[in-house]
Parts: sequence; structure tokens; C-alpha cells
Amino acid sequence: MDQNEMKKYDMPWYDWAVFAVPALFFIGLGIESALGPSPADGVIHRDFRAIAHWFDPVFFQYNLVMALLTVLVVPSLALSYIQAMANRKERRLQNEVPPERRAEVRRRMGRRASFSSYRGSVWLTTTVVLLGTSILLLFKPVSVDGGTGVDFGLGANMLIMGPFAELYEKNPDAYYSHLIRNQIAFQFGFLGAYVYFVGSVVRAYFTMDLTSHTFVDGAIRMIVASILALVLSFAYDFVLPGDVPSVTRNVATADGGPAEAPSASSPVSEPGDKQDQSPGMEAALPANLSLLPIVAFFFGFYPKRASLALERVALKVMKNIIPGDGYRALPLSMLAGMSYSHELRLEREGFDNVENLSNADAVDLAVRTCFSYPQLKQWIDAALLASHLREDYPYFVRRSGLSASEELHYFLSACDAHNIDGVQQLVAALSTDPAEATSWKLRLTALKILLDKNAADNKCSDAEGSEHRPGQIVSLGVGLGVGERSP
Repeated sequence: MDQNEMKKYDMPWYDWAVFAVPALFFIGLGIESALGPSPADGVIHRDFRAIAHWFDPVFFQYNLVMALLTVLVVPSLALSYIQAMANRKERRLQNEVPPERRAEVRRRMGRRASFSSYRGSVWLTTTVVLLGTSILLLFKPVSVDGGTGVDFGLGANMLIMGPFAELYEKNPDAYYSHLIRNQIAFQFGFLGAYVYFVGSVVRAYFTMDLTSHTFVDGAIRMIVASILALVLSFAYDFVLPGDVPSVTRNVATADGGPAEAPSASSPVSEPGDKQDQSPGMEAALPANLSLLPIVAFFFGFYPKRASLALERVALKVMKNIIPGDGYRALPLSMLAGMSYSHELRLEREGFDNVENLSNADAVDLAVRTCFSYPQLKQWIDAALLASHLREDYPYFVRRSGLSASEELHYFLSACDAHNIDGVQQLVAALSTDPAEATSWKLRLTALKILLDKNAADNKCSDAEGSEHRPGQIVSLGVGLGVGERSP
């Protein structure tokens, strides 16, 4: 067993705390629910033990099991990936990368073969999921004195209520209604982000791309999506106006029995109304309120698209105030084989356009992402050609069939070997207009010179035994395949 194999089994005792702390918390609540004294016995808890007596014991314990499984998904997948998948990725890369880069791959993959490289990100994500799941499954707001739950009759903070905080004394029923709406938006925003996070982690697990960045990205997504859904819930009544549902409160009578006290917003009974209507059913919830969880879930599942939609709306509103920018970078979507999920993955590594990707190192990205070395090499090569041809790149690919700088270099080299003017051959296929043909000839001639120069520089570097450095012009040779073919 080599050193990397030993690392994945070398896990200090304190790393197991990420499993033990949530488990002990939920198990303790379960024991308190089953065996602890309840408020009916005259015992009032002023800490987390009070949560155990807010619900029916069986229902509460079922929620605890779901919450525990939801939280333990995070560290369990990280540990399972280290044990089973990390070495598989290293073996795949060893077969794909050039021989002179294999030692680098082994060294860098060795750092990922232990739980310590995931410790901070796993703790962060586990904490976020623990807090969000507790609010989603264990949270119970109440608005009447003597209820079992979080007594919002004492008030709420500005984050939850925002401008509706002034309703606390003016209109308690409307205050409680807005509070419930904001809580629903926050909870379902978190739920949408968590569902997306689980899907992305599972995908990263099976594509051998589960890194610490995956967990940090998921934690930030859950935080941002929850807050975004909460903030947008303040504008819900403005977008979908509706009546605030009336809330029937029960107050104690002199003999201790409950007596119904209609709120100020309750409708007044008219002659002919049904008298057998059950208490608390005078007013139905607005139909548009049922859309709130769906909208909040959408903002949680697609926070980037939701924020992009908001940005476009804001730019249209303020187009006369904010001048347009001059951002002209080429999108990654113009490269063959690039999907939306691939764009998001490369963007997470800092490559959000064609120009950035053209300066990337294929071996470096192969270690950091799920993509194979040949695929990254092809994309970087295509990005290099696209960065030179700009908006004419798709047209060039359609007319010539050459999609990467490596292919173009081989074509021109083969033409030179047979005393054929390769540039003229391409110009004839691209345009028959004399003005356009002159422009294409100049651009292709300049590109041929750059490719030949960098191919020669790479040969000199290989002869001297030195490695190329990404980010310089010499990195054009990353996609040229010069001296990079595995035996």
C-alpha cells in the first residue's frame, strides 16, 4: 500500500466530530421527546429541549430521523469519495497526461487523498444544512399566548419582517400573516438550494469531481438562495396582490374554556350566511399564496438564473441612468461539446469565457475538474482558435471543418510538406469576395506564423527538459500536442 493509499485511511479522531455532533444533537432531542418531562408536567424549558415538546412525539421523532439523514449526507459523501473514488481519478489521469507531467499529477492528487483537505468545507456545509433543516422540519411559529412553539407574539427581527414590523401593534393579524409568508419563502428557498446541492454533489461523486469547492459552493448557494427568496417575498403582494387572510384567535374565558374572539379583519356575518361554518374557517387563503412555495423553490434551485432575470429587469428600468458596458468576451457555449453544466463547472474554476480558457493548462484543469485531459485539451485548443477569429469562428468551422488550432496547424504543416499553399486553400473555401478574401488571408497568415513560432518554442523547451508555464504565449502549445503524446 503506497503513501496515497495510506492517507485516505488516516483520519484523526476529531474529524469524526462532524458525524458525532449532529447525531448527538438529534438523538438528544429524540430522547427528550420520549422520556423528558413536558410542559404539561409543569416543566418549562428555555433551551433547545423545548423543541422536543412542540409536536406529537412520533411525528417529531420521524422528523428527527429525516433531519439527521439530510445532514449526514454531506460528510458521508465526502468520506466515501475519498475512500473509493479519489484513486480511480488518479489512475485515469496517469493514463491520459503526458509522461513528463505524471509526477505532478501524483503529487497533487496525493493532497486530495485525505479528509483533512475537505475538513473546513465539510464543516461549513454541514453547519448550514443543520441550521436550514432545523428551520424547515423543526420550526413551529405560534402567535397566541400559551402555544407550544416560537412565540412571535413577542416580536420578530427586521430580517424576517422588514417594513412589516410596524404592523406588530397596529394589525397583529396582518403582522402574523406576513411573518408566515416570509418564513415560507425562506424555508422553501433553502429547500430548493439543498435539492440542487444534493444533485450536484451526486454528479460530482460519480464523475470523480468532488472537491472542497463543491461543498463551499453548495453552502454559499443555500445561504444566498434563502436570503434571496426571503427578500423577494417582501414584493410578493406587489407582484401578486391579494387579501391578507384573517386569523381567528382563541382567548380564555372566565371559566377557563376557549372562546372565539373575532379579529378586527374578520368579516362580519350577513343574514343568510351559513351558520354551521366551523370556527377558524371564515376566510380562505388567497389562491396566489399557494404559488409562494413554488416561486421560492425556483429561486433556491436556480439562484443564478433568478438573479440574472432580476439584473436584466433592473437594467431595463435604469437603462437611461446606467450606460452600457463594453464587455465583449466570447461565451464558452460556442465551443463544441460545451453544455450549461460544463460552463458552470469551468466558471467555478475561474474560466468564464473563451479568452480565459485559451490560457488554461489542460493538466491543471484535469486535476481540478471532472473533465478528461483529452477533452480539456480539445476545448483549450478550440478556445485558442476562437480567441483569434472572434465572431467569425463558427463560420470558419462550418466552411473548413477545422475547429481547433492543433487541427489548423497540422493542416498547414501538411500543406507545406507537399508544397501546397494551405492559406490560399482555406481562403478559397471561406470567401469569394475579393475584400473579404484579402482580410481572411492576412488573418490566417498571421495565425500560421504564431502557431509555427510557438510549436518551435515548445520543441526547444522539450529539448532542454523544462516545463512550459501556463499563462504565457508559449501556452499556445498546450493544445498543439507537440511532445505531449503518451506512448
